[in-house]
Amino acid sequence: MLEDSRELSTFAQLVTQYRLRRGISQGQLAQATRLSRTYVYHLETGQRANPSPQVVQNIARVLELSTEDRLYFFEAYRQQTGQFVDVDQLESTLLDLGDLAHLLVHNTSYPAHSLDHLWFLHSWNKAAIYLFETQEMLETHEHIHLLGLVFDPEMRKRFHGWENLARRLVGDFLYNTRTLTHLAEYKALIKTLREYPEYRRIASSVYARSKPAPSFVFQIQHSELGRLTLRTATTVFTNLSTYSMVSYVPGDQQTLDIYRNHGWQPG
Repeated sequence: MLEDSRELSTFAQLVTQYRLRRGISQGQLAQATRLSRTYVYHLETGQRANPSPQVVQNIARVLELSTEDRLYFFEAYRQQTGQFVDVDQLESTLLDLGDLAHLLVHNTSYPAHSLDHLWFLHSWNKAAIYLFETQEMLETHEHIHLLGLVFDPEMRKRFHGWENLARRLVGDFLYNTRTLTHLAEYKALIKTLREYPEYRRIASSVYARSKPAPSFVFQIQHSELGRLTLRTATTVFTNLSTYSMVSYVPGDQQTLDIYRNHGWQPG
């Protein structure tokens, strides 16, 4: 007979609480942490009272716990097992991944921004804000989605060959988020995007069957710089799947000259 939930350790209860808050099943947590579903079930029901520090560290990473929640989670683990998470592992885990993405973007010479796992724009450097003329939008919107920006009626006028760009991005987005469709925040995002008629039209005809190419070329029209040809360069960091960084490098000689004039290239 299973233990009554009131008798479960704080650690066991936290595994369930944080998993449900993340909106994933026991099987999905097991898959993401490379554990068996039975193992996760036993953790949550208190039948496995002594997991390794590495397992606890991995669960905290997959559930994307905040610094405060990690500390609480690790302390509950210590109280249950008498074990500590390795100091070096703890320090690396407690580094806020959003802050790390911000630092990487702002230490890049090229115009760049970071994206979270659902493609919300997380941080921009000054060069990217100027290049895409998004200062006003950033001042009035707390959370901007990359597709929301591209499908915005005013912003889309700035993209040459908008249809091809939009189809490319929607296809890549659907492929890259195909394992996140169970999340409540994903469902809310799709509902918002479907308010754009053009998104509904394109999403209904795009099939995301293959892994996106790491780079592609498109053109924008800048109010001061004129037309620029840009090539994307996406960086996905090992063990940092929550965020990626997109840099924009020159796609032709004219754009390269503009970049040089603004210092948007490595020294």
